[in-house]
Amino acid sequence: MTDYTKRATVYLEPGLYKGLKIKAAETSKSVSQLINESIRESLTSYGEEETDPWLDRCFRLMDQAEVNSGGNKWTRDDLYDL
Repeated sequence: MTDYTKRATVYLEPGLYKGLKIKAAETSKSVSQLINESIRESLTSYGEEETDPWLDRCFRLMDQAEVNSGGNKWTRDDLYDL
């Protein structure tokens, strides 16, 4: 470990730990390296906005519909009554 490494106690499910140990052996990496890589990847993708093509298309179609609510504010119940 380097001077920049911090210790943490992590509790893993037994099956998860076993799989992690197997992967560490197969990849010649330590359990700590695998956990660091996984957390780093998770945090990197956390800030990235993922777009769904279907959802993007829905929003484009709504924008093109040129419909005006007339200032009405609907609740969830109001929408279910339609």
